[in-house]
Amino acid sequence: MAKPLNESFHEGSHNNLFILLIIIAIVTTTRIILLFISELNLHGDEAQYWSWSLDLDWGYFTKPPLIAWAIHLTTLIFGNSEWAVRLSSPLFHAGTSLFCALLATELFGRKALIWTGIIFLTLPAVSFSSFLISTDVPLLFFWSVALYALLQILRTHHFLWVILLGVALGAGLLSKYAMGYFIICSFLACTLIQQHRWFLKSYHGLISILIALAIIAPNIYWNFYSGWATVAHLGDNINLKGNLFNFSNAIYFLAEQAGVFGPVLFVVLVASIIKLLRGKSTNTEKWLLCYILPILLIVTLQAFLSRANANWAAVAYVGATILVSGWLISYRKNLIIYASTALHFLVLFILSIYFLNLPGIEPPLKSDPLRKLRAWDQTSEHVAKFMNKYPGHKLLTDDRKTMASLIYGLRAEKYRPLIWDYDGIPNHHYELAAKYYGKPQDKILLVAKWDNPYPILDRFLSVERLEKIEVQTGKGRVRTLHVFKLAKYLPG
Repeated sequence: MAKPLNESFHEGSHNNLFILLIIIAIVTTTRIILLFISELNLHGDEAQYWSWSLDLDWGYFTKPPLIAWAIHLTTLIFGNSEWAVRLSSPLFHAGTSLFCALLATELFGRKALIWTGIIFLTLPAVSFSSFLISTDVPLLFFWSVALYALLQILRTHHFLWVILLGVALGAGLLSKYAMGYFIICSFLACTLIQQHRWFLKSYHGLISILIALAIIAPNIYWNFYSGWATVAHLGDNINLKGNLFNFSNAIYFLAEQAGVFGPVLFVVLVASIIKLLRGKSTNTEKWLLCYILPILLIVTLQAFLSRANANWAAVAYVGATILVSGWLISYRKNLIIYASTALHFLVLFILSIYFLNLPGIEPPLKSDPLRKLRAWDQTSEHVAKFMNKYPGHKLLTDDRKTMASLIYGLRAEKYRPLIWDYDGIPNHHYELAAKYYGKPQDKILLVAKWDNPYPILDRFLSVERLEKIEVQTGKGRVRTLHVFKLAKYLPG
């Protein structure tokens, strides 16, 4: 049976902790080695985050700044290779795995420590994201730290945990604004569980929030100075202006969650939710479900109303990992643990093979997701040849991800791309920081994603279509960019 929240760290956990640390170190080192030897290039979003790291700030158009800071640190030490850009990802996941294990030990006893750490470390979504760099990775880490700190506050009332909670909340908000879910979930948890209602009336939570606000204040000021650019982007993501009430989107999103968490564990999670609805959950299970169910409900509703990406509910799986692993261990469902973990290690192995980018080995999918990570170095070489052939020309692009990939691919060159702003309203970071302001005397080399990038071509009197750039990104897959030489810009 799950243990009540007022029990302390179980004696005899130190050996298990040592074993877990060895396992985490082995898996994390393996992932770093795979990153080092992989020849896959950066995704457009990753390349954009890297470009942000060159110009450190308190905020960027689509995201808070911590992702850029993390990349800046790893590349400052190890250089600008792809593996160095991504290095913090497996390290953050290692930390999250450890804190999930510590939480599970507090809640379910020392037997939960090793398996909870392993389960989180090998979740399909964690294995996949360990080979990339994204804002979800530090978010998950600081979420797990905040949850651990809150648990200690509820047990000990110690002020040091109040400080840690505030720091974790602030750092999480600097990672991604989805950290705001934590406040909603904590309010719900402390309202539903009577023994924790004191927290809502105490100074502990208030001080933690004030610390978090002090940490996030520079980002708030940046948003104010930038016309609330990031807030506007969040509104665009919610996108309630299109076709509403999409049952298929909601069902598809829930199906994706089974892939994110693993199908076996997702079924156990659903069973835990059913147990709650039947009024048979313990306080421990209720407490954890408060950090799972509201997030899944909110994002599923978003998917139903408009759309939702699979990773938008990522923070729910910190609590879900602890709940499911703790429940399985408490009720000695060893076969389920072994089967699920074996399946996840198999997924990890398969993903590792694909991320090595070995010749002739590609995911057997109709739309290969790794195609966007291939051949950007070759693409950039072709663009560099064009720029060398036409000296004195400015490099112009028409697509954010193409531009980000070229900024990274051409990092050793002296020229930097500019972006065409179609509607005069900033829709991403480059339209704020690298927008093209045309002049009649400009000589332009346009590298376009689209075959006929109107109205760009209409704004120049001289338009010459050059040879297309075509690079193979997989079996039967080709990336095509269209190149134009433009001159005599017409002011609008």
